[in-house]
Amino acid sequence: MKVFKFIYKATLCATLSATALTSCVNNWLDLEPADGVEENAGITNSDNLGTAVAGLYAGVKGNNSLIDYYGARMFLYGDVHADDMQSNEMAGTNSNRATFYYTMEYTTGTSFSSNAIWQSPYIVIGRANRIIAAADGGQLADKDDAAATIANYKSQALVLRAMALFDLARVYGKPYTEDSGASLGVPFTKDVVSAADIATCQLPRLTVKENYDQVLSDLNAAISSNALTEDKDQGYINLWAAKALLSRVYITMGEWQKALEVSEDIIKNSPYQLWTKDQYVAAWSKSNAAHENEMIFEIKINDNNDWTDRVGIAYLYSENCDSHVGYSDAVATKSFVDMLSSDPKDVRNNVFLASENEDDKAVYGDNKVWLNKMPAVNGDPRYSNVPMMRLSEVYLTAAECAFNLGDKATAAKYLNAIIENRTSDETKVVTADNITKDRIYIERRKELVGEGQRYFDCLRRGEKIVRYTSEADQGWHQILNPEEMSFDRDYYKAISAIPQSEINANPNIKQNEGYGE
Repeated sequence: MKVFKFIYKATLCATLSATALTSCVNNWLDLEPADGVEENAGITNSDNLGTAVAGLYAGVKGNNSLIDYYGARMFLYGDVHADDMQSNEMAGTNSNRATFYYTMEYTTGTSFSSNAIWQSPYIVIGRANRIIAAADGGQLADKDDAAATIANYKSQALVLRAMALFDLARVYGKPYTEDSGASLGVPFTKDVVSAADIATCQLPRLTVKENYDQVLSDLNAAISSNALTEDKDQGYINLWAAKALLSRVYITMGEWQKALEVSEDIIKNSPYQLWTKDQYVAAWSKSNAAHENEMIFEIKINDNNDWTDRVGIAYLYSENCDSHVGYSDAVATKSFVDMLSSDPKDVRNNVFLASENEDDKAVYGDNKVWLNKMPAVNGDPRYSNVPMMRLSEVYLTAAECAFNLGDKATAAKYLNAIIENRTSDETKVVTADNITKDRIYIERRKELVGEGQRYFDCLRRGEKIVRYTSEADQGWHQILNPEEMSFDRDYYKAISAIPQSEINANPNIKQNEGYGE
């Protein structure tokens, strides 16, 4: 059931602003809807609620002034922060868009006041709170006639609230697997905070476990509601998107059995299927017939009222050259390119493009370094959809969890489903006897590069991130400080600082260890 269309239209993007959650002094936390409707009268029926849900999705995507979530920064955080992608500094691109998390030269909370992943996730949480409260309040004029639609909207809001809180906890809290969530996470409230309460709303940080408990509560409530559609519904949260997020949360927690069970449910019962070798490269285009086969959830871009302008992640990953525009901000590392190209029959080599710009060629030669998972539409990558959850991630989660549970045969089955659909080299197929954890990790890197997962995978596993260790293996990396050349989750910069502006406004927020003002 498609409950509404074109949810990202600019006319809807500003319908609802976020609930005050932390400092409660910034204008982006103001509760009053941008259309001027009073807060207690803004949502009166299911149509109003649908418009609010449109604003909720718009918060996930962002715009040219809200770039600190999946529109751009969340992907950069998860990729250039690690070892498979890097800033394009060596070819002369000098922008803080990718370099901030790549060079990791920050030492204070002040550095994060304008570079943090903070504002937009809280906007999403605030808008979700208001939608859920309206759905539960019993005051909607058509609450009986539109009960199914209202329940669906509420469940979508629960999932997106869970996603935003999960992401904030991953960015600002230590990995759950490090201390079972005992360390500090982020502030959170389920309440709708009125405009009158903004000045006094000063919430403390909860623990990571408390954050995760809320995430699980929201996801399980949405899944058990029976309100989410089971059909493919591109750009919207359906039942399978909720479960895919749940499997991501469980593996992040080290809950192998639970993650495996949810992943197998998706694999066996969802309408999605893996792209084949023949489909893989072309299927990234949203106009390709096979595109929806594997794409469980994506940010859907409809037209030029929709895009995140030139700050969107598709534009940042795209080389500026004669065939298409881009900002040339991020490329694959040499170590990743070498790893991927070691199997020339792997079709994933062809989702990267070689340089066309002469300055880039001087650094990268003929190597394919430009990720093309968000291919340009008529020469402009801003029209491309943004991938959020794919079936391949679910298979890789199932393989890793089965392996950790000692079931190597099942692990091999799920890993081979990926391998057989990505390379024609039959020697790459694994068995229960020769499958290794490292092989699963490598396939996950090859498959999910550029989708914002690598850094979080390293943190949850306690894996060392190695950009380079000497000039001899520097590859295309610029000169980095020794601490940023190689580090693990014990390094204080492995998690972000709370923006100092938020701490200044709310003395109940404690800064992460190691950071000054």
